[in-house]
Amino acid sequence: MSLHDVEITDGPLGPVIALSGEIDLAAVDGVETAMATTVSSQPEILVLDLRNVDFLDSSGLRVVLRLDREQREAGKRLAVVRGGRRVARVLELTGAERQLEMVDDPTEIQA
Repeated sequence: MSLHDVEITDGPLGPVIALSGEIDLAAVDGVETAMATTVSSQPEILVLDLRNVDFLDSSGLRVVLRLDREQREAGKRLAVVRGGRRVARVLELTGAERQLEMVDDPTEIQA
């Protein structure tokens, strides 16, 4: 039984990867596999939606930061939709929130 899910849809500015559940060490391989095709296409703007993530550990954070790094190195953008309080706390404590392009809602992302 999986405690996480990955849903990929086409948004108005590019692909939206919506994660849900627990994004932890046990989930990372499945999450990365599910995202691989979308990420490898290097879209101009990639949206990572964390609104339905219940738990994010250091392994999940590593996935987010790696996505950001890969997009930046390719001259592209990663926009992260803020998750709940528990996820926000991880991003705040690690300083990742200052590094990432964070939005409250995907409609806030400017082209």
